[in-house]
Amino acid sequence: MRSRKAPASTARCFYHRFAGALVLTLLLAICAAAQQPAQRKRAPRMTTDDVMQPVAAAPDETTDAKPTDAKAEAGKPEAAKGEKKEVSADEAAWRERIAQAREKAKALERAAEEAELRVTSLRNELGVSGRGPQARNQIAADLEAAGQKLNDLRKQSRDANADLKELLEYGKEKGYSEAEGPKATTNDGKANEEYYRTRFAALNEEIEAAERRMTLYEDRVRDLQQRILNTGSTGPGKKGGDNFTIAQLQQEKEEAQRSLDDAQAAKKRALEKRDALIEEARAAGVPPGIFR
Repeated sequence: MRSRKAPASTARCFYHRFAGALVLTLLLAICAAAQQPAQRKRAPRMTTDDVMQPVAAAPDETTDAKPTDAKAEAGKPEAAKGEKKEVSADEAAWRERIAQAREKAKALERAAEEAELRVTSLRNELGVSGRGPQARNQIAADLEAAGQKLNDLRKQSRDANADLKELLEYGKEKGYSEAEGPKATTNDGKANEEYYRTRFAALNEEIEAAERRMTLYEDRVRDLQQRILNTGSTGPGKKGGDNFTIAQLQQEKEEAQRSLDDAQAAKKRALEKRDALIEEARAAGVPPGIFR
């Protein structure tokens, strides 16, 4: 009987161990299953944090950039005020130099144009018949001197315009502005006679310059037309039929004609502006005597 009870006891013992191992395995599986969702939840949060860190840095960079842009924008109105800001010593000196350079270039251009008109006049006098040898020799000498003077003035005019251009480029690089003339009204809102007087004188100068150039280019057109006829004519002592020279002279004549047309248009514009200025002054109550 004892030999039969031993296997039953052993079986129960084995069964208990097997059941305990199974329960332990199930508990471990349940714990593992319970821990898995927690791990999945932490993983996205960590990934999101890692991804969001660079994005969080971007606003800092933008915030740092904005004050710089704001400072730049704040500086613009000050620069745009122009006359309200204090002019530096260098800009003041530049303004003085640019005004002198303009006057010099304008004076030399006018002198060169007048010298060319003088040369044309002397050439016409030399072609007049009936003059004695002494008179003709004197005219020829004056013509040679006037021609030399014209060449010198043209060179000086080119140099003066080159200096003016250089000063203008320097001022542009520095951001300088030329001094403005008088305003149309005074600080108390009344018409400024000095403004109208200055504008009237400037427009008269434009009209005179346009008329001088009209005469100059009319002479050039006539002279070139005569040279074309002489070059194209045939006969004793004539070259005759020099097509290349004729083409060059024709081109010069066309350029002179365009310059003549420009001078005529410039005179018309200046006359219209002067009439408008006088009417504006009349409406503003400016005495008409200032235009005399």
